[in-house]
Amino acid sequence: MRRLYVGWCPGRARCPRPPRAGVLALARRLAGVALLIGGAVAPPSGAQPRTGNAGSYDPAQAVRFGNAAASRHLIPPSMLEQQASGEYRQWVHNAQQRGQLLPDSDPQVKRVRAMLQRLIPYALKWNERAKLWQWEAYVVRSQHVMIHCLPGGKLLIDSALLTRLRPNDDELAMLMGHMVAHALREHARERLGRQQATQWGAGTVPQLLGLAEPGSAPLGIGTPLAHLRYDAADETEADVIGDEIASRAGFDPRAALTVWSRAAALPGASKTSFIAIHPMTPQRAADLRKRLPDMLPLYAKALGTTTYALPRYRRNR
Repeated sequence: MRRLYVGWCPGRARCPRPPRAGVLALARRLAGVALLIGGAVAPPSGAQPRTGNAGSYDPAQAVRFGNAAASRHLIPPSMLEQQASGEYRQWVHNAQQRGQLLPDSDPQVKRVRAMLQRLIPYALKWNERAKLWQWEAYVVRSQHVMIHCLPGGKLLIDSALLTRLRPNDDELAMLMGHMVAHALREHARERLGRQQATQWGAGTVPQLLGLAEPGSAPLGIGTPLAHLRYDAADETEADVIGDEIASRAGFDPRAALTVWSRAAALPGASKTSFIAIHPMTPQRAADLRKRLPDMLPLYAKALGTTTYALPRYRRNR
């Protein structure tokens, strides 16, 4: 009986061995995908099942600076930004058709856009691609207290956030900074990547292994990006980075505590406001308070003063 060995083909001359580099690359990709799938399907040994309580997490492990999670790499950022741009254009178009899009001349639109321009310079260091984003901001007339920032720097605010919550500039900047941080840290990309890692359908596996042309299929991206819910670690990271961005831009970080608490206290907040997607938990409030000593010097520096010279925070100053 003839022994089979790598490179032998029945009935023909010896076949060339596959390039060693290609084999190793495929092996690495297979191993990486296996790890991602394992992490997405089975929790770590001893881990407790995740529940709907967004506050159950370990603060020591909540902020994930450094390299992005591996699952993000399953979805090209350009693909996600393209989907976000399409969703955003549709939002704006629909609002315009219904007469709900506030005009560029509206004072609230001018306020939001001016604030975004102050935040952008301090946001760029958190994502290289952000330097190429076409940042945009619109305000839509709505009864919901919502604010979104999609991948690619696409900000949309419902007018009720401004009329019902009535945030001052510091508070609005903290909210905007938080939402921008979600986009900068690619939390949507990571969450969709985790979902994708569990999809072992025929059309998915070839792309994960690099056997199909990248971007030839949507990799299961179909969830409206504005409806994605983030986990507690995402929220903590967005708090840290968003507060830093806004503080460096000259907005008082003490406003973060007041605006999130007031938003959570609005009637129906758990159903019709951004609190439904970004729940404010006691742990988050404690973490915001704990980080103030780090944020206040950034704010003071932006004002050209010291923390000792800062006045007591007054919401309606």
